[in-house]
Amino acid sequence: MSNNPGMPVLSFGDRRRSTPDAQAAGDVSPWDLLRGIWARKELVGLCFGAFMALAVFWLTTVTPTYTVEARILLSPRTGEISSFDTQNQPAPPDAETLQSEIQLLTSRPLLTRLVADLHLDRDPEFNPSLRDGAKAQILSLVGVRGSAPDEAEIADNLLGQLNVFQKGASRVIAIDFTSTSADTAARVANRLAELYIAQQIEQKVAVNREATKWLSQQIEQLRQKVQTSEAAVETFRSESGLFLTNGSTVPQQQLTDINSQLTLAQAARAEAEAKLQNARGLIASGNSVNSSAAVLQSPLIQNLRQQEVALRAQIAQMSETLLPSHPKMMEAQANLTDLDRQIEKEVNKIVQGLENEARVAAARVASLRSSLIQLQAHMGTLNQDEVQLRALERDAATNRSLLESFLKRYEEANARAEADASAANARIVSRAQEPSSPTFPKTGAVLTLATVAGLLLSLIISFLMEAFSSGFRTAEQVERATGMPFLGLIPELEAGPRANPAGDVMREPLGLYAESIRGLQGSVLTARIGDRRAKTLLIVSAHMDEGKTSTAASLARVLAMGGYRTILIDADMRAPSVHLALGMPPQAGLAELLTGQASFAQVIRQDYGSYAHVVQAGGALPNPTAALGSAQMAWVLKALEQTYDYVIIDSPAAMAAGDAQVLAKMTDITILVVRWASTSRRVVARVLKMLSAASGRRVGVLLTRVNLRRYRRYSDTVIEEYPARPARAA
Repeated sequence: MSNNPGMPVLSFGDRRRSTPDAQAAGDVSPWDLLRGIWARKELVGLCFGAFMALAVFWLTTVTPTYTVEARILLSPRTGEISSFDTQNQPAPPDAETLQSEIQLLTSRPLLTRLVADLHLDRDPEFNPSLRDGAKAQILSLVGVRGSAPDEAEIADNLLGQLNVFQKGASRVIAIDFTSTSADTAARVANRLAELYIAQQIEQKVAVNREATKWLSQQIEQLRQKVQTSEAAVETFRSESGLFLTNGSTVPQQQLTDINSQLTLAQAARAEAEAKLQNARGLIASGNSVNSSAAVLQSPLIQNLRQQEVALRAQIAQMSETLLPSHPKMMEAQANLTDLDRQIEKEVNKIVQGLENEARVAAARVASLRSSLIQLQAHMGTLNQDEVQLRALERDAATNRSLLESFLKRYEEANARAEADASAANARIVSRAQEPSSPTFPKTGAVLTLATVAGLLLSLIISFLMEAFSSGFRTAEQVERATGMPFLGLIPELEAGPRANPAGDVMREPLGLYAESIRGLQGSVLTARIGDRRAKTLLIVSAHMDEGKTSTAASLARVLAMGGYRTILIDADMRAPSVHLALGMPPQAGLAELLTGQASFAQVIRQDYGSYAHVVQAGGALPNPTAALGSAQMAWVLKALEQTYDYVIIDSPAAMAAGDAQVLAKMTDITILVVRWASTSRRVVARVLKMLSAASGRRVGVLLTRVNLRRYRRYSDTVIEEYPARPARAA
C-alpha cells in the first residue's frame, strides 16, 4: 500500500490541471451560458410557440376597437362687450383657458346633448341594457323588466371612451374617441366638436343680446339726462348774460381785446419816447441831431443832403480856379448856407413830431388802462356766475360723452352680434376620419411585439434555468471549477429491462458505453504514483444513484477483458449493490474478511461474465467506517495489491457516510463519479474538499449518465461511435 504523505503527486497525464482557474472561479462562464441556452433550444422553441399561441388566441378573441381624433383650435376671444372700447388685439387663450375648455368638452350637459342628438341610448355599446337582448326579451315576456339607464349614465359610459387633451404646447384641443364601430367613433368625435362650436355661438349670441338690451336702457336714461343738463346750461347763460363768442363769454372777449390793445399802446408809447429821448439827447450833447434815425429816414432831408453834397463838390471844384471873393464862389456859398437852414428847419419839425407822437401814445395808454380797470371791476361780479356755468357745462359734457360712448358700444354690439352670429372662439381644424382598420389591436404590431417578447422571454427562461442550474455539463466546466483532471464521459443507456451497464460492456464491447469505459481505463493506465503506476482505485460519488457501482463494475470487466488481473471490492456495507450490477447472488464478503470470519479464498468470487474477481460487501457491521479505516483493511489492500494488477473499490456516497474519506487514504487514486447536469457543483466542491483533506493525492472527476444528444449542444468534446471490426472468436 502506498499512503506515504511524502510520496510524489500522482498524474493523470495532460488532462490534469494543477490549480483551479482563478479568473473563472464562478460556477458558470458567459460562454457556457450561451452554449447552455443553445442546448435548450427545444425549451426556447416551446416557450416561444406557447407565447405566440397566446398572442394569436388573444388576437382572435379580443374585440377590435377604432380610435379617431378630431382637433379644435382655440382662437383669441373677440366679441365681448367689455372689450369694445379697447384698441388692442385680444390676448390668446392661456393654459387655464385651455383646461377650462377641455372641462366644457367633457361636461355632463354637453355629453347628454350628444347622446340625445346621435341616439346613443339605442346603441348596445353605450346602453348595457341592450346587450343581452334575448335575456331581456324572455324577462319581458314573464313581466320582468330591467331598469333602463338614463341619459346621465349613458353619458358616463360615453365619457369612459372619450379622451380630450391639449396637443403639446399649442392651442389645439384633441378629441379622441374609441368605439367598436369605426362609423360610430367618427360620428361621435365630429358631432361633439360641432356641438361645442354651436354651444359657443349660442353663448355669444345670448351675451350680445343681453348686452344690447342693457345698453338700450342706459341710452334712454342718458338721453334724458343730457337734455336736462343742456337746458339748464342755456337757461343760466341767458339769465347771467354769459353768452359765448368764439368759445368764450363777451366780457372775457372784451377783456382779452383791451389787454391786447393796451400792450400794443404801451409798446408804441415806449418807442415814441425812445425816439424823442434820442433826439433830445443829441441836441443836449451838442451833437448834430441830423444823425438820429428819424432825421435820416426823412425823404426831404435826404434830398437836401444830396443837394448839399453836390454843392460842396461844386465849390471844391471851383476853389481850384477861383478865389473866395469871386462872385460864383460867393453865390455858391450863399446857396450852401440856405440849404443848411432848410435842413435845420426840417430837423426841428421832426423833433416836434416826435414830441407829439409821444404825447398821443401816452394818452392812448392812459385811456386803455382806464377801460381795463373798469372792465376788470365788472368781471369780478361775473366770476361766481361763470363758475356755476362751468359746473353746469361739465355735467352736460359728461352726460353727452357717456351717451356717445354708449351709443358707440350699442352700434358695435349690434354689428358684432350680426357678424358673430355664426362665429365662435374655436374652429375645427381636423375632422375625424373613419378608419379602415382597427386601431386596437394592431395585428402586425402585436405579432411583432409578441415575437420579440416571446423570443426574449424564452431566452430569459433558458438563461435563468442555465444560470441557476447546479450540475456540470462539460469537461471545461469541471476542470475550471474544480481544478481536478477530467477523466471522461459515461453515456446514459436507454431505459429498459436490459439496461444493465456492466452487462452492456459484455454484450456490445464496441458500443459507446464500452468505449467510454475504455476511455476511463486509459486514464487509469496512465496514472502514476512516482515511478510506478497506480494500482488501487477508489470510486466514489457525492450522492446515491449517480452510477458509481455500475462504473466500478464496468471498469473491472473492461480491465479484466484487457488481460489485467482485476478485483472489485464492494465497500458499501450500508447498501451493497455490486452483486446486483454483476448479476451475482449475495454472499459473504468484506465484512466477514475484516472480522476474521472468512478467508480470502472464501470471499473472493469470479465474475460470471468476465475474468474479474469480486469481493462482495458481506454482512452488516455496527461501525462500517471504523472497520474500513482499520489496520485489517490496510492489510487486506496490501495483500490484494501483491496479487492483482488493479484493485477497484466501490465506496458509499461521500455525502451519506464518511467511509470514502478513510478509504481515500489507503488508495492510490480516487475517481469521483458525478452525475451529468444533476449533481450540485457546490456539493462536488464539498466532496473534493473532504477527499483532499483525507489524502494529498489528486482526484479525477468522471461525468456519468450523460445524455450525448444534449451534450453535443454544450461541447464538441464528446465520444463518438467508431467503426471497428468485430473481435474474432478464438
